[in-house]
Amino acid sequence: MGKITGFMEIDRQERNYLPASDRIRNFREFTLPLSEEALRGQAARCMDCGIPYCHSGCPVHNQIPDWNDLVYREDWRTAARDLHSTNNFPEFTGRICPAPCEAACTLNIEDNPVTIKTIECAIADKAWDEGWVAPEIPQTRLGKRVAVIGSGPAGLACAQQLARAGYEVHVFEKNAAPGGLLRYGIPDFKLEKHHIDRRIEQMRAEGVTFHCNHHIGGVPAPNGDAASLASAVHGGIEETSAGGNASSHISPSDDGASSGTPPHEAAAQNSPTHPPTPAEGMPPHPLHTAPSGSGGAPFTPATPEGNLSTDEGGASSSPDVATSPGQKGAPPHPPTPAGGVPPHPLHTAPSGSGGAPF
Repeated sequence: MGKITGFMEIDRQERNYLPASDRIRNFREFTLPLSEEALRGQAARCMDCGIPYCHSGCPVHNQIPDWNDLVYREDWRTAARDLHSTNNFPEFTGRICPAPCEAACTLNIEDNPVTIKTIECAIADKAWDEGWVAPEIPQTRLGKRVAVIGSGPAGLACAQQLARAGYEVHVFEKNAAPGGLLRYGIPDFKLEKHHIDRRIEQMRAEGVTFHCNHHIGGVPAPNGDAASLASAVHGGIEETSAGGNASSHISPSDDGASSGTPPHEAAAQNSPTHPPTPAEGMPPHPLHTAPSGSGGAPFTPATPEGNLSTDEGGASSSPDVATSPGQKGAPPHPPTPAGGVPPHPLHTAPSGSGGAPF
């Protein structure tokens, strides 16, 4: 590390805020960045830890001691390259991340932790101000398409990495603009939206295509058009038709709507008491087949009257099942074991009990 004794000589310094009288005039960010000299001193507080626990505390495993040292040495460009090697959008996390890395900081055991979040945000902002952040266009294309559903931070990072690897990436977003919760869930005073817009432009330059107003997996629209659907298999991605809905329709779910079966009957057919018919070529479930020695009768769940099964006329196929007095519809006690299956130990008479089962 650049300054081994920095944590003993320099106190933690937080960013300041605009006065409340200025904050109420707009919805913009009100955090005041530290000067470069102050940031250099804060980076010097990073200890030469044997085990930097901030690595494990950071969800994206940022190499925090490395770029802290680079900031102390005033090598901001290398620090920005190091930060971007593990984090696609450090200007987002530097503003809205709860900073679990600071909670994991070794210095936090006996002192105040290093201002990691502040330094991260400063590195990212300086990289943009200096023009160091540029589109990374792949030299070769793989000729394969990938659809990413959702343009939140995870979807954006996934799309950017795939595009840089040579894939043709299409991002589908249900809202009017990309960003997900970054745009629609976080207020401007925490994250101004121009930070998102410039990242979207960078990704477009890298070859990512954004399809907004596409709700993948949604219910059919009132005009009869289904929600848009992206397919990365055999046919590629189908573009939308007029009205913002996809030209391809999502297959209806197996709720009986496509077969003309009333919904309540379709639901009953798919209920646990009515085992579904296995698809063609699929072996039946073991519980729906007859056990060996059972005479070929498949397993059938108990009916509300306590019988094991009923025939078409409503007569019980197992009229001998015993129930406790006054308990109509009680479960059988004990169940009769299937042929070839030994009875359960608790349902057999213990030795010396006079033959009475448990």
